[in-house]
Amino acid sequence: GCWAHARRKFVEAQKVQPKGKTGKADWALNQIRKLYSVEKQAKALEPEARHALREQKSRPLIDQLRTWLDKSLAQVLPKSALGKALHYLDNQWPRLTRFLDDGLIPLDNNPAENA
Repeated sequence: GCWAHARRKFVEAQKVQPKGKTGKADWALNQIRKLYSVEKQAKALEPEARHALREQKSRPLIDQLRTWLDKSLAQVLPKSALGKALHYLDNQWPRLTRFLDDGLIPLDNNPAENA
């Protein structure tokens, strides 16, 4: 599970939205942006402090995202770009939220993939 991959699927869904309209993909991308913002703040912290910051700031974002996801899954066609993004998020959820359990676990695996 990688938030960069989840984000990419919502970017793809955003691209097929009507021009000038905002929708579910935009909301999801905003939440993911907030998660990355917390990670930026946590970057220089020791793992214990990073974990505490995530509990304070990231967990509420994740909880909001889960509530939104559960509602949205029933409202969107599964084969649409947005449906695919939502189903990826749902299927990967335990892996995507694992970073909340330990300050050593990164939000995404981009550094490993880039290496």
